[in-house]
Amino acid sequence: MEYLDQWNEEQRRAAADWRRKNRQLQQALAQITVRASSRNGELSATVDAHGKVTDLRITPQALRLGEVQLRKALLEAIQRAHSDAQRQAEAIARPYTEEPATAAAMTFIRDILGPST
Repeated sequence: MEYLDQWNEEQRRAAADWRRKNRQLQQALAQITVRASSRNGELSATVDAHGKVTDLRITPQALRLGEVQLRKALLEAIQRAHSDAQRQAEAIARPYTEEPATAAAMTFIRDILGPST
């Protein structure tokens, strides 16, 4: 019975450690905000760690671009901000996801769920 008690305690500690690390990771990701400007600076877009657009800044110069050029400039700024936010999120998450126990758990889950679509 002592072995099971010890095993249960180890599992409780491991679960508490995962919860703590998850909270830390979520807090760090919540701090990510990235602003990127269009090539000529007519507008800028801000996104969060999930790529959600949280702000747009559009100058009078941008409003004179015309529909097609404005759309291209918007998409360019949003995509640039999204790429940078994604790089930052991956860098923040890397220490957590590269831990052997975490990597093994993620592999196990992927094996059960199968390839993502």
